Amino acid sequence: MRFRNILYVTYLSFMTSSVKGKSLWSSTPASWADVIRQTYPIGNGRLGAMPSGPPGAESVVLNIDSLWSGGPFQSSSYTGGNPNLDKSKYLPGIRDWIFQNGSGNVSRLLGAADNYGSYQVFANISVAINGVTSSTKYNRSLDLSSGIHTTVYTANDENIYTSSIYCTYPDQVCVYDISSNGPLPEITIDFNNQLTDRSLFHATCADQFVRLTGATQLGPPMGMKYDGIARLIAHSGTSRCSNKTTGKLVVQVDSRTRKLTLVIGAGTDYDWKAGNAASSYSFKGADPGLYVESVTTAASKKSENDLRQAHISDYQNLAGQFELDLPDIAASAGIETSAIIRGYSANGTGNPYLESLMFEYGRHLFISSSRDNSLPPNLAGRWSETPTAAWNADYHANINLQMNHWGVDQTGLGELQVALWNYMQYTWMPRGTETAKLLYGAPGWVTHSEMNIFGHTAMKGTAQWANYPASAAWMMQHLYDHFSYSQNMTWLAEQAYPILKGHVQFWLSQLQDDKFLNDGTLVVNPCNSPEHGPTTFACTHFQQLLHQMFKNTLSLIPLLPSPDTLDLELASSLTAALSRLDKGLHISTFGTLKEWKLPDRYGYDFSKDTHRHLSHLVGWYPGHSVSSLLSGYTNSTIQSAVRNSLLNRGPGNGSDADSGWEKVWRSACWALLNDTEHAHYEVRFAISENWAPNGLSMYSGKQKPFQIDANFGLVGAMLAMLVVDLPGMSEVVLGPAIPGSWGDGNARGLRLRGGGSVDFGWDREGMVSWVKASGEVKGRRIVNKAGKVLAET
Repeated sequence: MRFRNILYVTYLSFMTSSVKGKSLWSSTPASWADVIRQTYPIGNGRLGAMPSGPPGAESVVLNIDSLWSGGPFQSSSYTGGNPNLDKSKYLPGIRDWIFQNGSGNVSRLLGAADNYGSYQVFANISVAINGVTSSTKYNRSLDLSSGIHTTVYTANDENIYTSSIYCTYPDQVCVYDISSNGPLPEITIDFNNQLTDRSLFHATCADQFVRLTGATQLGPPMGMKYDGIARLIAHSGTSRCSNKTTGKLVVQVDSRTRKLTLVIGAGTDYDWKAGNAASSYSFKGADPGLYVESVTTAASKKSENDLRQAHISDYQNLAGQFELDLPDIAASAGIETSAIIRGYSANGTGNPYLESLMFEYGRHLFISSSRDNSLPPNLAGRWSETPTAAWNADYHANINLQMNHWGVDQTGLGELQVALWNYMQYTWMPRGTETAKLLYGAPGWVTHSEMNIFGHTAMKGTAQWANYPASAAWMMQHLYDHFSYSQNMTWLAEQAYPILKGHVQFWLSQLQDDKFLNDGTLVVNPCNSPEHGPTTFACTHFQQLLHQMFKNTLSLIPLLPSPDTLDLELASSLTAALSRLDKGLHISTFGTLKEWKLPDRYGYDFSKDTHRHLSHLVGWYPGHSVSSLLSGYTNSTIQSAVRNSLLNRGPGNGSDADSGWEKVWRSACWALLNDTEHAHYEVRFAISENWAPNGLSMYSGKQKPFQIDANFGLVGAMLAMLVVDLPGMSEVVLGPAIPGSWGDGNARGLRLRGGGSVDFGWDREGMVSWVKASGEVKGRRIVNKAGKVLAET
């Protein structure tokens, strides 16, 4: 049934198919020495690029999604961290001790990170223009309506140069195009990597191209092979190889030529479909050379205009799925991005223009780092400038990987999560099945807190963060949510449910009777709340996630095209487990939601605990076991406990960290309380405290390292201020926490659970006043924060 609109204001000027263009820009070049805080990154999923360098000597730092050290490419005996012997025999003793004493340890289950590896930079492609040494009227920008990075300057030779860089998904290359209003001087192009041992790679050149090939180690075993080619497209002039040892290509053009274009392709011999027992967990695929030659040759035969138009069409189709229009109350549109960020303050009303710019930027970064043929974005998204990245730029799955995908379905980018689903299927499940058996004696599969691209699914060496088999249980929410928004029955049956089923089977085998409190409930034992507190039982975080996962699975089984006997048996087991499962909802003596089931006298839940994680609130946001399944959104007692918990944890700058992700998580939690003041403050606090001059989020204040989760999390937090759309709730609340500074704004293309979408706007006070709804959604009605019905089925 389609929505019947009750309130609708005509807004023809708003309802356009084009994306309202916003750009990040600067009047100074990005320095290679501080590239991660100054560049404007671009990518096409598999490839990432970071433009930098002064006029006449531009350089592009390149990344390949699968270029990692470690794994079976470093050691032929790599096991994904799994032990060689069955350790599950230790579990009964571990559990007994914890039930007798309240806490204990899992030292016998811990493992190591041998040959774990790290995501690493590929190379730089450098473009030197002979005679250009200085410039005036310099401007570099990233257009968020096209995903194209453009640099314009007037050089000392009096020519006006324009360089455009974009990474195109349709043609699987990055494109570097330079043009001038006068004849182009001699241009030298080369691949280089000044950070990697030169024995590991070889740069060369030939007619029309430069090439860099190498490996992460010389072996044995042979490391991961990588290959990259930068090739001139037709009519870009004549070229010669000036130095076959270093691979410098010199291009000379005639007096009529004003334009030169390079297409850049790169790849590795990594193949996640070879990450299983049948392939000896080799993860090794074909030599990348033929692929790189093929894509660059094909792209070089096209005109730059054709490459550009195909890129723009693809990019705008994604970017244009959602639009957030906020007022520019500070007249910031003409101010350099770094200056706006520098002048931005958490105090006052903020800057809606910058906030909406960073919202669009977060979506740009996701479009650029997650595609159906790539790995999902890691801790650095797709952009790292070093051979050994902070935290290996891996997949931390106790908030970071999850936050990377906040807001994706709601803003029309849900299909880009194919990368995530394939990553789970091909790198988690095969080794995770071994981990389940060897550590837990369990069926199904399991993962822990940190994963590489080689199936590392076992624990590492410190229980407080490594003892985290709830990582995949949290990720199962993303499967459920994607189906909730997409209603893709084929995907549910063929990929999502098989992934979910195996992990549910694991957890059903692990639940224990609570022998500490003897209250008849089923609990997890052992567990550690992520990076905090003791090894104990019934951690709130675990219990909430299992409650949510079990309920979600039960709701999906009847939707399968043909559920078999095993599916029906699974449903019966889930129903029985849920009837006794501790739901992870206990309130402390000082009014907060408890993080541990242990009585407060044990001292683990305490006042003024400013820990960076909000693990005990996972069922409030981004999960829904507390907010929806336990009716927390409409329950004043639960709301009070959540509010007290947030106040107790502080704004997200405690002694243990000062990162952006903790602030935007707090913002989203406050938004779900309909608390505009706190929700908006945390957004402002994150930007003012953690955003570098180029708009990328840093981990420790504004200082490196870069960690992309807060850029993605900001999208989720601002969406939480725009809508409450919880599973199982008949009402959709628009504008739960829209601040007055966003007054007279609007949004287009917000997806709803069940498959519909809405466009809506709000008045000067932030109260939603009109809505236009479309799509097939049954049993929902749309209200504003004041409870006024705006639309219903």
